[in-house]
Amino acid sequence: MLNKITDIDADDLIKENITTIMTDLDNTILPWNSSEYSLSLRKWLNIMKMANIEVLVVSNNSYKRIEKAVDDLNIGIVARAKKPLPFEIIKFLKENNLRKEEVLFVGDQVLTDVLAGSLSGVKTVLVKPIVDTDAKKTRVNRFFERPILKYLQSRDKNLYWKDSLHDRN
Repeated sequence: MLNKITDIDADDLIKENITTIMTDLDNTILPWNSSEYSLSLRKWLNIMKMANIEVLVVSNNSYKRIEKAVDDLNIGIVARAKKPLPFEIIKFLKENNLRKEEVLFVGDQVLTDVLAGSLSGVKTVLVKPIVDTDAKKTRVNRFFERPILKYLQSRDKNLYWKDSLHDRN
């Protein structure tokens, strides 16, 4: 659990043999209601590129919507992913000869992103949503996520918001 996607350090990923980051779009790299991304995101993407770590968006949105949002970020796209189902993620891994151990899935929702990554067999990171508001369809997920996350945190003391992948309390 990290505060934001840009808290992920390329050196940490290299140590873990991660070559690919699959990330959700809305409220993970961009606000759900805007296509304005932060300068820190652009810098982070450049750092990942220099480290030979591929970043791609895996979203339930249409290709057209994703492409419009990330057009000038020069990152890959997996559209209509049907998260939390793992099939499109697994298909992408097979088509691109990626081993599950080399992939990290990042998203702001437990019931779609983290579950999709987990069902696909890849490592997952939950990040805080970029903005406090959500689309109507996401509000339902958030309602159910809160008690699930509280329950999981009560069982695992390592589940807390961190500033880096190797942050220990």
